[in-house]
Amino acid sequence: MITPVEDIEFLARSAHRVNALGALAAGPQSREDLREAIGASNATVGRLLNEFDKRTWISRDGHRYELTPLGEFIATGFFDLVERFETEHSIRDIWQWFPAGLGFTIDMFSGSTITLQDERNPYCPNSRYAELIETSESLREVGTVLHKPENVEMVFERAVDGMEVELVFPREVMTDMVGFAPELADEALKSGNLVLLVYDDLPDGFWIFDERVGMCCRDQETELSRAVIDTSTAEARAHAQSLYDAYRSEATPFNPTVFVAS
Repeated sequence: MITPVEDIEFLARSAHRVNALGALAAGPQSREDLREAIGASNATVGRLLNEFDKRTWISRDGHRYELTPLGEFIATGFFDLVERFETEHSIRDIWQWFPAGLGFTIDMFSGSTITLQDERNPYCPNSRYAELIETSESLREVGTVLHKPENVEMVFERAVDGMEVELVFPREVMTDMVGFAPELADEALKSGNLVLLVYDDLPDGFWIFDERVGMCCRDQETELSRAVIDTSTAEARAHAQSLYDAYRSEATPFNPTVFVAS
């Protein structure tokens, strides 16, 4: 009798079988459809169809093959597992710097974009944050660490130009950020597009852009940014929005008048 582990090995050890299962999961396929989809010979397609049929994963209707309900069950579970491994592989190298205390789970970062620090360009994570600012029309951010002056100025400039920006930071950090460009901060505040709020007991930071949620992965010992991770999953966005609403509801307005006047 074939064991479950042997069935898993049967699929995983052959790219042709995996790709054929994926093609069949998309809809009924003829032998020629499968041959073109997986790039295999007629003999190989015939063998894998026989193996699928032996396991009752497929049925035949004329010249076309389709997954049975049992085959659909296997395909869904198998590709969910593949996606889980893809997510784990993508964040394996940065997991030790993943922000703690925010309640984000690994599965929320399926299909995420990860920007690692590069020896040739140590500011890659900073550049990814800047790219998201440039390509978004809104930003809601909870932060704990001071941004680089150029990024702070970019956020204020985008607010002046019409981007909707809300920032929740500890008072000391917010004071320093406004101090980078007080006149520009004042202009952004007067535009009505910039809201500055303070909350002094934040566990870590994250951003909510138009379509993506992101965060900086920092080395807690050196405070250096090692990577930026961002994703568009609905689960991550819902969790980030819930967190943001909770912090915002308890935050207080920040008044930078003294810095603008100086």
